Amino acid sequence: MALVPRGMAAWRHRGMTAAWRHDGIYWPMMRGRRGIVLGIVLWAAGATALRAQTWNDSTVTALVARAAARRALQQADSGLRDFQAVAHGFVFFLGQLGEGLAEPPKLIKADQLALEVYWKAPGASKQRIIGWRDRVDLPTDIQYHRDHLGIVQNGFGDRIRLGQGDEVRDVPHPLAPDGPGNYDYALVDSLTIGLPGRAVRVHQVEFRPKDFSRPRVVGSLFLDADDGELVQLRFSFTRAAYLDESLEDITIFLENGLWDGRYWLPRRQEIEIRRRTTWLDVPARGIIRGRWEIDGYQIN
Repeated sequence: MALVPRGMAAWRHRGMTAAWRHDGIYWPMMRGRRGIVLGIVLWAAGATALRAQTWNDSTVTALVARAAARRALQQADSGLRDFQAVAHGFVFFLGQLGEGLAEPPKLIKADQLALEVYWKAPGASKQRIIGWRDRVDLPTDIQYHRDHLGIVQNGFGDRIRLGQGDEVRDVPHPLAPDGPGNYDYALVDSLTIGLPGRAVRVHQVEFRPKDFSRPRVVGSLFLDADDGELVQLRFSFTRAAYLDESLEDITIFLENGLWDGRYWLPRRQEIEIRRRTTWLDVPARGIIRGRWEIDGYQIN
């Protein structure tokens, strides 16, 4: 049985009813046991572009403070005690070889995984691999770190670690309590998310390190305008954050979906890790790409 690109076909039996693309991203509609569960659908008519405001003005600092406080509570007052979910994902290993690395990357190895995902308040979590198949197109002895074979829970916590701490370790999260001491913030956009029976207004906030020579992240996040819940997060790292000298860059995308009309929980995640090295004195690049979809939530 062939591996399925982007996991789209694999989701048909799980109730997918429609999907459309916005800015190169698939936003699926799914029907769950507890009613309609939607990925983010951005209303074009409701997207209002804002001029980039001054970094750290009163509006954005208040929004970020509200988001950090909400995140610190870890939904303690929301009634969410525990959940179980299912994650399906693909991990691809690709390679480039030759002067200038001009040729497109070639697929070397592909893994398809199914996970059971568990979470319990105030922050205990567990993942269990229940299905795994792989295909090798070219010889390789690559061994993945364990966290490359699972999803991110709790939004990384206050300190971001990757590769079990071998690639990135203890980088401050932009919504950690000490975030304002490490990052600048700017409100750059405002969007409306259409959900069944309601519309959710979200603000896009860009963030950057106060000191680019320190291990930090750079990117943007979407926050619920009313309560500061984290809806979406995309970022990469400063050069100083990489502990492995062969690392070129790491980019991460986390998207939450609104479940049961109350809880913003992981919905889709992507990661890309690029390393630069040599093979028989020839320039080479290895690329790891992970893509995950999470659904089937059983809450409380």
